[in-house]
Amino acid sequence: MNYIRAIAFVAGVAAILFTSTGCAKFPSTPPTSGKQLVLTLKVRGRINPIDPAAPSIQRHYFIAIDNDNNPNTGPWAAVFPPYGGNGWVTSQDAEHSIGLTSFVQYDATNTEGYLYGILPGSFFLNVTSPEVPIRAELLEGGSTLRVVVDFSQIATTAIPATEIKQLDVNFITTNALPLTGEFVPGRIWDGLGPSGQNYVNVDTTNDRLYYGYNADGPAVTDPDLDIVYWSVEVQTVSSR
Repeated sequence: MNYIRAIAFVAGVAAILFTSTGCAKFPSTPPTSGKQLVLTLKVRGRINPIDPAAPSIQRHYFIAIDNDNNPNTGPWAAVFPPYGGNGWVTSQDAEHSIGLTSFVQYDATNTEGYLYGILPGSFFLNVTSPEVPIRAELLEGGSTLRVVVDFSQIATTAIPATEIKQLDVNFITTNALPLTGEFVPGRIWDGLGPSGQNYVNVDTTNDRLYYGYNADGPAVTDPDLDIVYWSVEVQTVSSR
């Protein structure tokens, strides 16, 4: 499927893009690998897991990360039944949980923007216990979610933090997670590209900023799910 390579600038640009207006969450221990990912997702409305005016409507925000050193396996948004078998993500070989190695989930049950790792199994259903990222914060009046993760948090047994050279990242939103695979009327989703099957191919050997506006994304009627900007920044940090 399609992946995005070309939009990159020297790291440091991202620092001037946003001014914090939300509350940040910090871990009890510092980063250990010396490298981090700064992941930014902005919607047309607000990052809004539950609308007080319509509490039956729930929204889910995902940042999907693949650390398998293969730029062709995904991750992709799960658009049609059976919705990837997990309600939100699929890949070239979802049956064997290949194409996604970790993800950030922000919703009513993951209010810290928890990070999960994928365990062996099928359709990415087996995951690790939730882990708090280095930082998760809402910015720009609540329209923007920014998450910082250390490379040690997205490492795998096959590819440890010091050997991560390439990552694939997708940003996915939806208002329903149909685990049964049956068609869900009124389900809304967004992801990168017109079909959610574009994703960002990130070279992690250099500090760089990748970004885009998802101008070719699908028509999304709910502004709180409509992705209008995303960015992935690779940055080297000191081990203070």
